[in-house]
Amino acid sequence: MKNKARLILLLSILGITFYCLFVQPELLGVRISKSLNFPLGSLISWLGIVAYTLLLHLFIKLPTKSILLKVDKVLRYFHIGMALFWLPMSYFISGNLAFAFQNKPIAFIIWIGYTLVILFFPLILLVLKLFNRAEK
Repeated sequence: MKNKARLILLLSILGITFYCLFVQPELLGVRISKSLNFPLGSLISWLGIVAYTLLLHLFIKLPTKSILLKVDKVLRYFHIGMALFWLPMSYFISGNLAFAFQNKPIAFIIWIGYTLVILFFPLILLVLKLFNRAEK
């Protein structure tokens, strides 16, 4: 029952994120804080990335081999940490909470890379899972 509640919560957050991104994108520009230049889109994106990460970790089962289990646990904590720190890292890279990279093409590339690593990291976990199956 606990996993069902988590699943529903995470899917709801992802649903709201996709709704805001694709159906009501004007909501992304609403300012939470004018003094910090903090748009709602930054918060929604961050919540979506964290929900995506946690949802994938619910579905990808841990390997049974002890060495792979240790590696997988470390990678999972690293991945969750990267997702949780996406907002602060994005602020650090861009210098603002609106993630405006004015005349900073290198910073933009670093930010895109960091975000893509978070989004594609589950592929590494899936490869570990497949590797574990191949050894049985």
